[in-house]
Parts: sequence; structure tokens; C-alpha cells
Amino acid sequence: ISHISELNYINKDAAFYRIGACTRVQDIYKSSDLKGPAGKLLQAAAGKIGSTLLRNAITAGGNLAGLFPWSDLPVAYMALDAEVVCRRGRPKRTVPVMSLIETRAPQFLDSNEIIAEIIVPAYGPGTGTAFAKLAKTANDYAMISLAVRLSLKEGVINQARIAVNAITAQPVRCLEAEKLLEGKALTEELIAEAANKATDSINIRKDIRASEEYRREVFAVMVRRALSEAFENANRKGGQQ
Repeated sequence: ISHISELNYINKDAAFYRIGACTRVQDIYKSSDLKGPAGKLLQAAAGKIGSTLLRNAITAGGNLAGLFPWSDLPVAYMALDAEVVCRRGRPKRTVPVMSLIETRAPQFLDSNEIIAEIIVPAYGPGTGTAFAKLAKTANDYAMISLAVRLSLKEGVINQARIAVNAITAQPVRCLEAEKLLEGKALTEELIAEAANKATDSINIRKDIRASEEYRREVFAVMVRRALSEAFENANRKGGQQ
């Protein structure tokens, strides 16, 4: 179905980006239509997926349908509160990306139903994002992938999202750390506390690439840096570009 042009596009309306499920990751990475906090996060995640060859083979929907611990785009979708359009012919339904990820596509989709589109809120000034990935080489599987979004209101964190993969068996959000951040002004002390909370709240896996202890230590550093980066981007004049 990768040749179905109807499912290969990146469109934007007043409030959302709409990405066809068959859109190549390379097209997301190089798109001039993706801008602002959401566009920057999607492009950062897409650009970290292996080589140019791989980015031309992997699709926006395929990274969800064939979900692996090292899949990079799902954490960006989760941090952005994206939704997924599932279709079986003309009938369609729109569901939170979290529902699809938690249940996994093969179990979530009805018979003959496919992922048709990913809908991503565009966000505007006052929102900042950050993406980070740890791998042995640029083309190797991720040992940790992380996406963060902070939306501010009058200097206070109105909404926080911290989504991780690879360090866990499947993509998850660090809900306790998000709750800790929301309603507060970001400080160095809060960043450190949130990073510790995020690390303690997930089941960290180990494999031949890295031990649980190594992943735990590095993950806390990555969360601290990503929160600082997202906060700086949210405070940029004119919004994150």
C-alpha cells in the first residue's frame, strides 16, 4: 500500500498537521511544511531514524503498525497528543495514538482496517519540544529515545509530556513526572526531581546493547537536558522555530 498516493501527504489546516500513513519518514524529515513546536519535534525524531535508505523505506504509519522498542516516531506522536485515523473503506474512526500504542495495532484494528492518517496539533507560541536518542551508532537501534513537550501559560507549565521508548519494552509516558511538573514554574530543582521521578516510574529493560544500570543513569541525564531544552524553546520570542 506504500504506492497509494491518497495516503502519502503532509497537510496543515488552522490547528493540525495531517500526515498520511504512507508518508515516508524522509519526507517528514525534509518537509518545509512542518514548522513550529510540533513540526520541529517530528522532524527531529524522523531525522534520527537510521540512514537515508531506511528513512525512505519506513513510513509514518508503519512506525506505529510495526511497533518495536526502538521505534522513534511513536514517542513524538505521544508527546504531541496525536490522534490516528483508522479506516476500513469509507467508514473511519479517530482515536488517541495512546490507545493504539497501548493495545498495539494488530489487536486494536478491526478486520480489514488500516491506519490511514496521523493528526498532530500544531501548537504555537508558549510550547517547546525536545527529542533525544541514545544509540551506539547513527544507524543502530535506539537504547533510549525520548520526546518532551512543555506548554506554558504565564510562565507556568500548563501541560507536560514525557514519552520514552527503547529503555522500556514499548513506548510509555512518564505520567508521574508529568503530573509533578504541571502547575509549576520550571527550576533546576524541579527538573532534577522530575528526572528522578521519570526514571523511577518506568520498568527499565536490558539487552545486549546496554545494561539496566547504564540506561537508568543516562536516562535521567537525558530527561534533565530535554526538559531544559523544551523550556528554552517555549520561551523563545515568537515561539519555537
